[in-house]
Amino acid sequence: MVSPGEPCCTKASNMGWRYTLFTLGAICLFVFFLRFVVFRFQESPKYLLYRGKDEKAVQVMHHIAKFNGRESAITMEAFAALTDEDSSIGSRDTGTPILGAGPKQLKTSFGDKVKLEFSRYKILFSSATMTRLTILVWITYVFDYWGFSVAGYFLPGILLAKNQSISLGLKQTYRDYVIIYICGIPGVLLGALMYGVPRVGRKWAMVFSSALMGVSLFVFATVNTEASNIGLNAMEYFFQSMFNAVLYGWTPEAFPAPIRGTACGVASFWGRLFSIVAPLIGQRMYDPAHGEVNPPLYMAGGVVFICTIAILLMPAKSMGTQSF
Repeated sequence: MVSPGEPCCTKASNMGWRYTLFTLGAICLFVFFLRFVVFRFQESPKYLLYRGKDEKAVQVMHHIAKFNGRESAITMEAFAALTDEDSSIGSRDTGTPILGAGPKQLKTSFGDKVKLEFSRYKILFSSATMTRLTILVWITYVFDYWGFSVAGYFLPGILLAKNQSISLGLKQTYRDYVIIYICGIPGVLLGALMYGVPRVGRKWAMVFSSALMGVSLFVFATVNTEASNIGLNAMEYFFQSMFNAVLYGWTPEAFPAPIRGTACGVASFWGRLFSIVAPLIGQRMYDPAHGEVNPPLYMAGGVVFICTIAILLMPAKSMGTQSF
């Protein structure tokens, strides 16, 4: 309470959120510097060939060979000797060229290039296998984003309500929140390790992590102790991070090189769209004033299991050579 006429919300008394934004902004700038100055990633040679940048593709191949302690015998003269410039960018299903490519793109008009870019979307549905892959990837992104957006959006309120019911204060809730999110770091690392493990690989790493993520949400909704509130939420965020680490790495490799950007961008678009819609739906189910804090958790857990089913239904050969 403040006296009449006295400001109730001064800058000096509300520096916490400002410090948070300053910190996050500094981290983003630091990561940006690392990405574009320290770690100079190379473009895919296959993509460069498709764009008609043969010389750059040769340079990348030499860079890869040097990194692996070898010498590359590939030269521009070898490329010039090839008579079928489209052979390296055909569809993985039919072996036929999937888009006008190579030097042809360097000679096309701006209007033709725009038409060519829009024609990428047709490739996502160019065969039964590709259509199945595209739709299942979209479903996976939609319900993955739906699940973790609902869980993340309502977690602070749900955790606070559950802690208050067992006589734990705000300080303990913030402590729990930090512990929970720290567990996401080893989750990402485990996802990277499981990526190439024989008989596990991409497919089963995503199946198990998404299933356990859903299980943790359901169980968290049914219990309420200090240990369970921390442990089950930490479990959820661990497996959520593991699942997304594998999903984000696998999605580009599942599609042909010339449309990887399109495929990943559209999938991310659907995910982001439903991550906006999901909390709005969850809000109608969330009523802490009457003790109704668990329905969003059941919803989030249920939709995550849809991701598990979608991964199981993915075309086998889209899961990578090491997924077995």
